[in-house]
Amino acid sequence: AASALFRTPMLRYFTALGCTSVSAGDITEAVDAGYSIGIVVDGIAGIFRNNHDDEVVAVKDRKGLAKLALRTGTPLVAAYSVGNTEVYSAGFDGWGVMEWLSRKLQMSLFFLWGRFYLPIPNRRNVALLFGKPIMVQKKPLDEITQKDIDELHAKLLASMSEIFDLHKGHLGCAHKKIVFE
Repeated sequence: AASALFRTPMLRYFTALGCTSVSAGDITEAVDAGYSIGIVVDGIAGIFRNNHDDEVVAVKDRKGLAKLALRTGTPLVAAYSVGNTEVYSAGFDGWGVMEWLSRKLQMSLFFLWGRFYLPIPNRRNVALLFGKPIMVQKKPLDEITQKDIDELHAKLLASMSEIFDLHKGHLGCAHKKIVFE
């Protein structure tokens, strides 16, 4: 979870459901304790890249997950949620001010609406797709090269594309493509 969640009154109680901070140290500690970790890799940036024509994932240059997997030897499983971009519409400024402010505050600031322009979700099926595990060989930090990180990151993106392309026709999204920014 974003670090702001742990500081926000009322919202911080959701952390009792098993959330951990997205810091590398906290994630490593949770993995070492035997927990499986789910991460939304595009974070705040993903909200501001959202459109209804394609499935846009702001992950192209976000390679920290690959580096962390190499440090811990933790297998990666690509996952993608199809349909969630149509459950709500998001409104934000075209100048990037809301995105900049969201990054500074470490919490998303945008307008959200669904049916009847209310916070009622639009009726849309949502499916969570999982790829095959990508096995990762643990390496000491000083032995991890940029090439290692780039190769693992490319495998993760390829797996995400594969599961999306395989299932999009069955899920009513045959006209869409997945785009990594």
